[in-house]
Amino acid sequence: MSVLLHGTIIGLLAYGWWRYEHRPVTPSVSVDARVVDAQALAGMGAARHPAPQPKAPPPPKPKPEPKPKVMSPPQGPPVHTAARELALRAHAAAAEAEHIAAAEAERRHLEKQRAAAQAEALAKARAEAEKRALERAAKLAEQRRLALQRKLAAARAAAARAARIAQLRQALAEDAQSNAKMRAATAGWVSEVTQRVEAASIKPPSAGQNLRCIVHVTLVKGGAVAGASVGRCNGDEAVRESIEAAVYRASPLPPPPDPALYTQELNFVFAPNSAGEP
Repeated sequence: MSVLLHGTIIGLLAYGWWRYEHRPVTPSVSVDARVVDAQALAGMGAARHPAPQPKAPPPPKPKPEPKPKVMSPPQGPPVHTAARELALRAHAAAAEAEHIAAAEAERRHLEKQRAAAQAEALAKARAEAEKRALERAAKLAEQRRLALQRKLAAARAAAARAARIAQLRQALAEDAQSNAKMRAATAGWVSEVTQRVEAASIKPPSAGQNLRCIVHVTLVKGGAVAGASVGRCNGDEAVRESIEAAVYRASPLPPPPDPALYTQELNFVFAPNSAGEP
């Protein structure tokens, strides 16, 4: 810009000097005049009144000698005034150029500021958008993780429940099987006891054909009878006493096949003419 400004000033100065050197020259005008006396002019006026006389032909005029041409002074302004005006114009042009350059620089500066502000705002908006996108992605990932954890926990709980149910079913099956075995073993033991008591009984004359009595026996270890009583029975008192006596005669009663089946209180059905029932 400085080089452009100085070049403009030098160009303006050179153009002004060229205009001054090539200014138009005003041509000089030569005037052919004769000096006349006032008295002669008055006599010429008085002579007009008498009657006109024929004029003699005038003598021939001598040819005037050519006068040297005199150059008229320059019509333009003085040199120092033109230079000053040229300098003022150059200064004004330089000031205008500086003003234009400053305005252009200010415009560019403002444009750069606006561009920087827009770029900053755009970058900030992009950063905010990326931040929100990352937050949404993290939140979605956390939700998916929690949902997966809940599903896994539900699956584990269901598997645990299924395992517990299977264990319970297996335990129930085992208990049922064990109970069935125990009932079978107990039934066999009670049948042996019943047969032992029936073999030791003496049937009184009052006993009927369909005799059926419930017998309660108290046992001690080894099968010895500690007590005997007859509950519900369709026989008389003689039948009852004969059944109790038969229980004591059959002591010790046969032990159970499994010690776990042993019990101190044993009930059986005394029915000599039918199959025994526990």
